[in-house]
Amino acid sequence: MKKLLLLLCLILGLASLFAMPTAKSIFYADSYMLRASGVEANYWNPAKLSKEGHFNIWLPVTNTAIYISNTSLNLDTYNFFVSRDTLFTADKERLLDKIDGALRLSSGGTTSIFGLTMGNAAISASAKYYAKGALSEKYLNILLFGNTEDSYQFIEANNKFAALAYSDISYGMGDFTIPYIPEQLPKIKAGFSVSLLTGIYSINTQEYNGYVINDPDDGMSALQEVKLRTGKGGVGLKGMLGAYAEVMPGPEAGITLDNIAGFIKWSGTSKIDSYSFSADSVFVSNIEEDFYLQEDESYDIDSFTTSLPPELRLAALYKHKYAVVSADWVHGFKDTATNSAIGILSLAVSTAQQQGWGASWGLALPNSHNPLKVSYGVNFKGKNSDYGLAVQSYDSILPGMKSKGVSLGFSMGFGF
Repeated sequence: MKKLLLLLCLILGLASLFAMPTAKSIFYADSYMLRASGVEANYWNPAKLSKEGHFNIWLPVTNTAIYISNTSLNLDTYNFFVSRDTLFTADKERLLDKIDGALRLSSGGTTSIFGLTMGNAAISASAKYYAKGALSEKYLNILLFGNTEDSYQFIEANNKFAALAYSDISYGMGDFTIPYIPEQLPKIKAGFSVSLLTGIYSINTQEYNGYVINDPDDGMSALQEVKLRTGKGGVGLKGMLGAYAEVMPGPEAGITLDNIAGFIKWSGTSKIDSYSFSADSVFVSNIEEDFYLQEDESYDIDSFTTSLPPELRLAALYKHKYAVVSADWVHGFKDTATNSAIGILSLAVSTAQQQGWGASWGLALPNSHNPLKVSYGVNFKGKNSDYGLAVQSYDSILPGMKSKGVSLGFSMGFGF
């Protein structure tokens, strides 16, 4: 039982955070807004699409990243529990102590389809998927200790799932100087991008209700109800505005607002899947095969729209002779499969690089819904090409048995 329980938690973590616009952001723990150039600026800050920039090409699948993580369990924890013949009370409490209200799980991925930059304009396409889920600590408590309390109330915030997959075709322009800025102030460059979205699949918890009540006189009563809304095949749009300024030689500051008027309308298959489990006035003495009622229902619904909430990012960057340092703060306006309503601060440092080998290191600080992220990257920059590989560890300084997740990123670009 304990092996199945822990393995289920880890599998869920592998099968289920935060938006990852392009693969190369993995190299810097997502502190990438002012670092992005060429095609990638289309997704991070189109103001960086410079008229003096090089001709830049993105090829299919050559920029790919994937991440998997959870907020509670690592492989060391799994190995500890499955190696024990008996779980004592202290062991069970140790497991539950690692879960703060709910086991939160997430995964995502992005891959390039094509991209082309000429001057201050870029056109690109990519495919993305995101998934987030939560499982209440109370469920694990019942599995480990049994039904020992008078009542258990389950809330949707700790028991939900959402996933979204879509592709985009994006066009952006940048390097526009904002007029009427006093001469004594730095020039502010601005840009925009517009994305046509093709929805592939969407699923989210539409409604959830659950409880378990133990009464000496009336017996045990339980209810678990969940409704999942799914959509297949859709179209949508979103926009991004960006700006940045070189405050003085070396330091830069920037701002973007993404997912402006963002939405996907699901015009293909749309339906609701409803699952219900209930039991009323159950005593151990009268448990039979039909002591509970289970009902499953699926029905088509009208087309619906998935909104992509706006996302604000602030960034600063400093270029030194030997290193480049950056900091990004990103905050979503709503918690969805692609956004987090809790702000995340990312920091990164990399070697200053014209050609040859380079290295990068990034750190994203943790919060209640997102674990610590630490990134390591290495790349080689040639005259007309750039190749890189990165790994990112969750809630552990180094990838390994202590990690609660991992990200892998591969990047390849060509410029002339």
